[in-house]
Amino acid sequence: MNLKFGIVKELNQEIDRRVAFSPKQIVELQSLYPKAEFRVESSVSRIFTDEEYSSKGIQLTNDVADCDVLIGINPIAPSDLIPGKEYVFVADLIKTVNPLFTLDALTGLVGTYNAFRAFGLKFELFKLPAIATFSDQASLTTYLKRPVLPPLKITFIGSETNLEGAEVIMKALKIKKVSSADFLSKNFAQAVYTFIDTPDVVNLESFTTVSDICIANSSINGKSVLVSQELLNTKDGKLRVVADLNPTSTNSIACTLRQSNPEDPFYGYLPNENKEVDLHHPGAIVVVAVPDTTIEYPKETSEFIGNQLTQHLIPRYFNQ
Repeated sequence: MNLKFGIVKELNQEIDRRVAFSPKQIVELQSLYPKAEFRVESSVSRIFTDEEYSSKGIQLTNDVADCDVLIGINPIAPSDLIPGKEYVFVADLIKTVNPLFTLDALTGLVGTYNAFRAFGLKFELFKLPAIATFSDQASLTTYLKRPVLPPLKITFIGSETNLEGAEVIMKALKIKKVSSADFLSKNFAQAVYTFIDTPDVVNLESFTTVSDICIANSSINGKSVLVSQELLNTKDGKLRVVADLNPTSTNSIACTLRQSNPEDPFYGYLPNENKEVDLHHPGAIVVVAVPDTTIEYPKETSEFIGNQLTQHLIPRYFNQ
């Protein structure tokens, strides 16, 4: 007996172009599991077009009611659920205590890109397009060879997995990684960054005071990363951009007054008054606080999701 999987279109109000499987991944799954059938619900907004699926012989449909398992990115309203069907939502898998996978690397990549985009905008040095402009990582890194950076200092606070994604951007921009000791004590002729994964055992103020950009995950291994108003308002501090990689978990980063969104990701924060201002205000720190940055990078994220589902989810339906 064949098992039918339906790839549903996203019905949530927020535009999300991600999808559980790319056309290529579905073809590979059909080869691995001959008893698996896939139906893709037609969508005009998905990162992979209907034509990309149909050109590979994948059946498109406007009705997934005959499928046994329905897979999407975001949960849908109870009124839109089809009774008697099994649903799998990737967003729920990511949020569970023991998730099948995390998107930390892609979060680090997109968050770091947006930090430099904000810096270029703040000082009118360069204008980077939205990351969704790029079709893949290769085109992104090729484009990033263009901007010429001043000798910035960047503090990156996050997990090792966050750093994996961030380093894609750092290497493309030719930003050198240095030790914490050198970061604090030396001047450099080129842009440099240092990595902190245990912020609870270092003096963060010593880093943020000399940094131009701080990219931080507000929660690492269940511990909050505290970046206070007092720290941001340090006398003679250079900090002008703060990218909060995880603005949904805590309020421990004082400049994250609110979440932003991919269409309008930046706002200004005036540390001496603890309030939002125009990002071009001379005393403003530019804040990036998009809660799910992977929405901005739909192709790479979708392929990553599809690979994880192929490894961890689909085999369970064919393993007694």
